[in-house]
Amino acid sequence: MPHTRRSRKPDSKIQQQKRLQVTDADGWTHVTTNKNVRRALRPNQSANGESSTPSLIPAEAPSQLTLDDLQTQFNGYRERWEGSETWRVMADTLQRRFEGTSSIADPDLHATPLENIVCIGLGSPSGFLRGGWVDRRSVSLYQLAALVCVTELIKKYCPSISAYAQDPVFNQLDRSLLNLLGITVLDHPEGFGKVSDRSFLYCPGAERTHLEQLLSSDPPLLFGGPLEGIESEVVGRYLGTRESVRAPTFGSNEHAFWNMRLYLMKKD
Repeated sequence: MPHTRRSRKPDSKIQQQKRLQVTDADGWTHVTTNKNVRRALRPNQSANGESSTPSLIPAEAPSQLTLDDLQTQFNGYRERWEGSETWRVMADTLQRRFEGTSSIADPDLHATPLENIVCIGLGSPSGFLRGGWVDRRSVSLYQLAALVCVTELIKKYCPSISAYAQDPVFNQLDRSLLNLLGITVLDHPEGFGKVSDRSFLYCPGAERTHLEQLLSSDPPLLFGGPLEGIESEVVGRYLGTRESVRAPTFGSNEHAFWNMRLYLMKKD
């Protein structure tokens, strides 16, 4: 008696497995079609199960990521940043600025030293954003490495300077890492209140809607932007009293500092 076999469904009806992005034990993302792995990315959902607009809430860090792991990752990012042409240009520009050996130096620097460095919009160095759908940890870690290097350089000239960071997406791991690096985390809107005419404003990820508020305090130094092309009276007035140096393309991750500039007071 012949064996009976179930007829196979036509290939056209075979459902294609959906690719998933998942997090491994080290905290990094991979693409897979294996449904037996933990989903690392998931959308925000409202009470009725429908997708809702992402809100600025603390980023979700991988469950097995520890502070020691995150610090080790950061050290690797810092090493690559310190070896880059981007940092060489920034460091050289700042050193000439503070030592008063170039046309962009402020002759009154030591009479009115900087009081703080304020970072706005860094993003999360450890977690996924927008309900888990956006992974920009690499960008944030490089930007954090740059912030730490800038802070250490400026402390040579302004030993009492303080560093602050504000971003609603910081989770507990981020806060712990920043604390280890000597950066005080502030809740919104405390960071905006720290910006003054004695601040270095470090804003690689600040929203344009916040720039007018931040620049109205006239911080003498700013890294971020680019500000050119923004139609705003406040921004235009700020640019009118500043010179700028464009950060060279950062080879390890060009998106981390894309088209950003270091803005400095013009010399009278």
